[in-house]
Amino acid sequence: MLIGPVAAGKSTLFKVLSDSKGDVRKTQAVEFEINGIDTPGEYFSYPRLYHALISTSSDVDTIIYVHPCNDPEYRLPPGLLNIYKGKRLVGVITKTDLPDAEPDVIENMLRDKGFCGPIFRTSSHDRQSMERLKTYLLGSPPDGNARSTTS
Repeated sequence: MLIGPVAAGKSTLFKVLSDSKGDVRKTQAVEFEINGIDTPGEYFSYPRLYHALISTSSDVDTIIYVHPCNDPEYRLPPGLLNIYKGKRLVGVITKTDLPDAEPDVIENMLRDKGFCGPIFRTSSHDRQSMERLKTYLLGSPPDGNARSTTS
């Protein structure tokens, strides 16, 4: 399940990871696919919609928090990713190819705020970064005990 703010790159990431073809479009509602769930950024950005994220995440093994590399604002509510025990948490910093990208700043911010899962830096234009993430997701057991590493 992908969660994160509006315009973080969740839908683009979802399309690349699932090898889907076609244009990326704005996610208007929770979208279920065989290998995952894409959620609208509004569900993350507006506290009155947290219940939708909480309900949707109850049956998933992995929650992927997506944060763009050019957004220095931390919006992840304390405890939102830890409501259900045993979930594998993965961080993805997107859009690392942008001119104003600051992946080090974003990763440090996430770590300072307590994000303890592995964090991957990606760009939809960098196939290797996407393959590293995909390999990790497919090869690591979704038991919530993944070793924390930076990729």
